[in-house]
Amino acid sequence: MSTLRIALEEGFEGEAVVVDVNGSTVLERDDVRTRMQVGFAERLEVPVEEGDAVVEVRLPQRRAAGRLTCHVADRLHVGVSLRRGEVVFRTSEQPFGYV
Repeated sequence: MSTLRIALEEGFEGEAVVVDVNGSTVLERDDVRTRMQVGFAERLEVPVEEGDAVVEVRLPQRRAAGRLTCHVADRLHVGVSLRRGEVVFRTSEQPFGYV
């Protein structure tokens, strides 16, 4: 089993967020808000089978959504931000640094 670490980062202003991985909801939370000092809102770890994984993030109130297909070998870090109303992803094999 591999681990997908998802971090909700910049741009969240107190709205509902739904995160699905491979078609299953892994986070459904109201009032997700970025802490401006560190650019971080929420983190979750999701066990996944090694191989391709599909991460979908929806903000129903903003009618914004994004989808990322990524390959997970051992562990993968996925950062999710909102920029100009769009869901933006970044990936890394190393943890993201938050102060």
